[in-house]
Amino acid sequence: MEENTASKEAVNKKPIAWVDYEYTHFEKGSEWYWALGLVSVAGAVAALIFNNVLFALFILIAAFVLAIFASRKPNEVTFEISQRGLRIDDVLYPFQSLKSFGIEELTPKHIPRLIFKSKKLFALDIIIPLEKVHANEVHDFLIHFLPQDDHHEPLVHKVMEWLGF
Repeated sequence: MEENTASKEAVNKKPIAWVDYEYTHFEKGSEWYWALGLVSVAGAVAALIFNNVLFALFILIAAFVLAIFASRKPNEVTFEISQRGLRIDDVLYPFQSLKSFGIEELTPKHIPRLIFKSKKLFALDIIIPLEKVHANEVHDFLIHFLPQDDHHEPLVHKVMEWLGF
């Protein structure tokens, strides 16, 4: 009887929606671009010394693409958590395709983040900023649909943030 009441309560929960940026943007000064240029030119020269012209070209093209991406401002994205699943703009991730969720709490250098693990083998974690919504409200909603686990932001994300991305 109690289990049935909890499932009815979950079905009747109002969806949670908010708008936020797709990632935190860090302004990069001219020093950052100079450092990128110097490191990429040094890598390309090292590749040329080892007679690897293709790798030298790859390094230079990758640095150019990285510079373009670094100057790009993030788009505003609509996030919604409903009984059907997680919606990010027009993409729906049904709860059946997600394994679990975790909330990484606010720390001095990080805003709270909602992290989903996918059931798909090669799918990346879905990391959503919780700056504009209460983490407890999101937790209370999701606990009816997915198991909670102790998820942490991947090391790659932390390194990219340290580099200014």
